[in-house]
Amino acid sequence: MTNVQSQMKELFGNSCYAYCLTKLFLKTDNIKTLTRYVLEGWWMDFIDYDGYVSKPLKFIRLLCGKQYRDIKIVKINNLNELPEANYSNEGYFIVEYKKTPTSEESHFVIANKEGVIWDPSGSSITVQVGQPVSYREFID
Repeated sequence: MTNVQSQMKELFGNSCYAYCLTKLFLKTDNIKTLTRYVLEGWWMDFIDYDGYVSKPLKFIRLLCGKQYRDIKIVKINNLNELPEANYSNEGYFIVEYKKTPTSEESHFVIANKEGVIWDPSGSSITVQVGQPVSYREFID
């Protein structure tokens, strides 16, 4: 018998990148709207059962209608290495944190040069004890 609650715990427990994409592109804090689109991305197989965004370009298109060519992972060691704001990002970036630079486990937040602006976990341990290791650059 399928344990639906366990599957949903896995989906939502690992959906930090999906929530960050949703918040960044929809520009909303409404939890129902954010969750609706994460579920829609999961329904359309852009997000896997474990919360991994396996088709991020298609998911972004669902969110805002924009078709990006690629997403580049840009390595950083500190938030002050983030680029300057421009018309498309307004200075906000999806940043990957890890407890240690070699850790397998990571957590995504929205940040700017001054700090974390939004953490889908509220205040994650990974961000508290870890460090930024990369950000996502969306290529037109």
